[in-house]
Amino acid sequence: MASKTPVGFIGLGNMGTPMARNLLKHGYPVIATDVFPESCKEFQDSGAQILDCPAEVADKADRIITMLPSSPNVIEVYTGPNGILKLGLDPKLLAKILNMSSGRCWSSDKYNPVPGVMEGVPSANNYQGGFGTKLMAKDLGFAQNTATSTRTPIPLGSLAHQIYRTMCAHGYSNKDFSSVFQFLREEEVQ
Repeated sequence: MASKTPVGFIGLGNMGTPMARNLLKHGYPVIATDVFPESCKEFQDSGAQILDCPAEVADKADRIITMLPSSPNVIEVYTGPNGILKLGLDPKLLAKILNMSSGRCWSSDKYNPVPGVMEGVPSANNYQGGFGTKLMAKDLGFAQNTATSTRTPIPLGSLAHQIYRTMCAHGYSNKDFSSVFQFLREEEVQ
């Protein structure tokens, strides 16, 4: 059992129970918690480690599965309070979480637009270098013209084109296109 990755379960309800049971059956160490202690008793008897709170589970498990109901839950785990960067989540930690999950993509893994997360990318150098915003606006304009001439709706492409054109009008022309992160943050504050 020690050679398998410990899996943490926060919530042992209708979905979490069968999943945790299956992992135990296949020899995975399970570390769990639930707001209802009676939900944990069966798993403790089956060899799972039961802890009092989600933060303890997060500290001890390599992988965490949250099976919380869809009603609002206020829960703090090792990432900090619920929310995103604006609410205090560390950008490096968010990138790590994204890159270990289905959120992994080129912009989070290879070209992160958030300053201080990665070395050697434009966001680490005040968005200097890379592919310019004015070039992105130009290319999106070509795509927009093609879509218009073929009567192909591209609502998200149109929005992206509008954003990059606005960025050019606000002094971002010579910055890397990933400076859209900085631009949108500044717009949010205004």
